Amino acid sequence: ASLVMAACGGPEAEIRANLSAEERVTFDRGQRLSTPCWSCHDLYGEQNKVGPYLAGVYGRPAGSAKFSGYSKAMKESGVVWNERSLRAFLLNANGFIPGTNMVGGAQSPAEVGALVFYLKHVTRAVAVD
Repeated sequence: ASLVMAACGGPEAEIRANLSAEERVTFDRGQRLSTPCWSCHDLYGEQNKVGPYLAGVYGRPAGSAKFSGYSKAMKESGVVWNERSLRAFLLNANGFIPGTNMVGGAQSPAEVGALVFYLKHVTRAVAVD
């Protein structure tokens, strides 16, 4: 199910409107922390960059998006992306899936928590078939 994007490019305003004040603070922090991610990942669609697109990532087996650049380790990891696996991966990608091509990630558990909260909401809102 594809979601039609607002003129501003994403569903953030609509998502924020449905969050509590405390959740909005976490969401906004996650959005700020996600900025470096977009140089390698597309959040809103199925455009692959250096890394795979992230729309619809929750519940998707690692290495299964339409992307040709996955490492063998990623494709054979058996990981399904959810809050727990994304947290572990973003804290220490190569420690969680040794041999992954992923570089970078968040610096602290608090940053990872905010980033995963943001991704959980945004990537579900733009889930693709």
